[in-house]
Amino acid sequence: MPLYIILLALSLILLLLYIILYWRSYVKVDKQESGNLKQKSATSNLQPAAWPSFTVLIITHDSDRMLQYAIDRVAAQQYPDFEIMVVNNASTDNTNDVIKRCTKQYPNILRSTHLPQNRNGILHMAMATTLGVRAARKDWVVLLRPNSIPKSPLWLHCIADAINHGCDLCLGYNQYYGLYNAKWEQRASRWYRKRQLLNYRAINRGSRKPIEAESSNLAFRKQDFLDNGGYGRWLNLANYHQHLYAGTYATHGTTTMLMQPEAQVETMLPPIFQLWQTDYQQTRKAYRRLSSTTKLRRSYYSRLTMLFLTAALVLIVGIVLAIWPLAGDTSATIINYSVTIPGLPSVPAIALCSAIVFAASALIHHICRIHCRRRDYKMLNTPIITDTAQIFESDEYDA
Repeated sequence: MPLYIILLALSLILLLLYIILYWRSYVKVDKQESGNLKQKSATSNLQPAAWPSFTVLIITHDSDRMLQYAIDRVAAQQYPDFEIMVVNNASTDNTNDVIKRCTKQYPNILRSTHLPQNRNGILHMAMATTLGVRAARKDWVVLLRPNSIPKSPLWLHCIADAINHGCDLCLGYNQYYGLYNAKWEQRASRWYRKRQLLNYRAINRGSRKPIEAESSNLAFRKQDFLDNGGYGRWLNLANYHQHLYAGTYATHGTTTMLMQPEAQVETMLPPIFQLWQTDYQQTRKAYRRLSSTTKLRRSYYSRLTMLFLTAALVLIVGIVLAIWPLAGDTSATIINYSVTIPGLPSVPAIALCSAIVFAASALIHHICRIHCRRRDYKMLNTPIITDTAQIFESDEYDA
């Protein structure tokens, strides 16, 4: 059999394998689903005994304006059993005044503690998180950034509903947005959205574990956190320990990612580009500490892209050998039917047909992929309800 026929057949097989693996991994974003568990409506009639108790843990550093707004929105939750724990991580602005004012405003649900600055001058999120979890009085802890605001008063209801369906770790979707809608903010928002979709699909590809977790909108059982040693294994990192915690201690089938609008939070990006660059670098540094299996799952789509490029390369080599056979390849004369194109060498019909089938299949796959991606983005990009003009004055920040 001619060598070019083998290469053409191999290229089509690799393309078919690429398409099968891609669509086998694809999971449609469904607002009514929570991870791999079907969720009832957030307004379902839960019995009081079925309501888990929550501590909403807010770790803040120099975020006095956003902190006031976040506490107000959390305090407005329509949920019977929760508290707010604020950990002041060595703030130098008016955070203490905000905490005192909010404590008088919500004396029954708000408590606070503080963490002085470390000797080496590093603000360590692991220490602040551990301090807040130990101080929590409720059974479940929900991490929330001061720049993250729940989109619905039924936010805690959605998390409670997932817990009642057997979840031990609940990851919620963060809708990132920028203050000025600058190009770097749009790029950062797309990067965060892409990695959250990757995590959502990783959880839903069978009984899989998450590959990361956002530092906001993350719920776990307090006792599980303490039994696992918290973030003690990664104290050398300054931030983003939740990626490693979720990838290490999450169990199969009991981890979910909440995507419905009621379970989302709006997270505002840092108003300065350099701050987001630092945030990005710390995230990448945490990724390097993930296990080898988790790293492979994170690079799933990258490896699929390499498979597609390999298939395309094999196709090109096959066509080249069909037009210009190797010197010692006498078997290439077995198939003599060729197509002559003016100005070009004659091409065997089987090579031309293979190229057409390859291009048509790849084009159809690409069109379907774009359609599904736009559909997922449309379902996730619900309107921003937070009015940032009430929190910030634009002339005080540099874009």
